[in-house]
Amino acid sequence: MIPFSKLFSWFSPEVIEDHKSAPVIQGVFSAETRERGKLVSSVSGNNIWTLTGREYLAELIALKAANPREVYRQDRVAYIGLGAGAQPEVANIRSLVDPIPYSPGEFLAPLVTPPTFPMSAAAVTKTSVRFGREYGLGEISLGFDVVITEAGLFTDGNPDDDWNLPALTGLQASGDRAPVAYKKFEPITKTSNYTLRVVWEVRFI
Repeated sequence: MIPFSKLFSWFSPEVIEDHKSAPVIQGVFSAETRERGKLVSSVSGNNIWTLTGREYLAELIALKAANPREVYRQDRVAYIGLGAGAQPEVANIRSLVDPIPYSPGEFLAPLVTPPTFPMSAAAVTKTSVRFGREYGLGEISLGFDVVITEAGLFTDGNPDDDWNLPALTGLQASGDRAPVAYKKFEPITKTSNYTLRVVWEVRFI
């Protein structure tokens, strides 16, 4: 049994104040395959927000100059990439282990725009954003079955050009493309008989 004195310390003013002033970025990834509308398999879980992603958010909310107005970055989360490898979900991830093209030569698939902003029952404040992508029968499984085990969210900026637009989306550039968010998951198979739907929700809680 936990001593009452220790339990009481969890609710001290200092601890409560820390929780009040420390928002958390939580990413929730889910994917499912379907055959003619019937669910075949699904995976879900929380993801890691990488150092690249944390730097992105820090620069996104900062103003570089006021007059004339200038910002640090113009890029936005716009793509998803899938892979067949896996690595520990740690902040310093630099790329997917084994990127998979979703169409010939193309690695980064555009997310649906505009995204949605799910609202809680308690408020209408936009504190989360939901990204999505549905892959068709002829995407990813380019003539053969593909086992997918990792995914990343990417911006539409070019890391080799100070994150200016446009991004390089081809498979040849995937080796130095760091995701802002990364998720490894139990293997899910994509065949030419299956569609694949991915939903990635980022919450500020």
